[in-house]
Amino acid sequence: MKLTILGSGTCIPHKQRGSSGYLLETLNSKILLDCGNGTTWKLEKIGVNYLEIDHIFFSHLHPDHTGDLVPFLFATKYSRNKTREKPLFIWGGKGFVKFFDALKKAYGSWIVPEHLVLDEIRDGSETFQDFKIVSTKVPHMENSLAYKITSGEKSIVYSGDTDYSESLINLAAKCDLLIIECALANESLKMKGHLTPNEVIKTINEAKPKKVLVTHFYPECDEEKVVETIRSNADIEVIEAQDLLEVPI
Repeated sequence: MKLTILGSGTCIPHKQRGSSGYLLETLNSKILLDCGNGTTWKLEKIGVNYLEIDHIFFSHLHPDHTGDLVPFLFATKYSRNKTREKPLFIWGGKGFVKFFDALKKAYGSWIVPEHLVLDEIRDGSETFQDFKIVSTKVPHMENSLAYKITSGEKSIVYSGDTDYSESLINLAAKCDLLIIECALANESLKMKGHLTPNEVIKTINEAKPKKVLVTHFYPECDEEKVVETIRSNADIEVIEAQDLLEVPI
């Protein structure tokens, strides 16, 4: 598997970090984890045809994670001299279908291309052509999910947005790569639903993944060098997410 970071930031504009989006490529599948604004054109920037995406899994429905869904579908519907030849599966947590129905009310058939399949994914597992995905609830908003994707002998876990959570620790136990948010620069900025550096360190040390990618940074996280703090308190490789960075798994 290979992961490419399309957006390592938040809703706050940042000259180097876009909103959340991650491309995961297995042997036979191209998967988007979230689709924040800018995701579609960044696929073009790295040379990946957006019409070849097989699945989009949303961790939750906040705008910085879903903002490019409408542009993605609009471009798919009106792809001009390109054609989508296979189904596009889009998944979200509880309430996702209602959310999409509201988008359709606003945009109509403009965002309903051929071969579109939507559904809600709940706690449990789904098996696809060459990967298995397991989801679990995490504390951020009502429909927030963390995902574990396994293909062959490799596994990645994506936290989405979350507070400290035993469910995330259990999901990430001994995985090959944990993609974990650290939106808050220090403990004094703690807010419900997001992780501080100390909470990330505690999660890492309890889950014991083989490698960690820290992401979803507000600008002050770069100013305070939170990844250096995390790295100095963990016994495994800790990678700082950067837009367009490729991470082999």
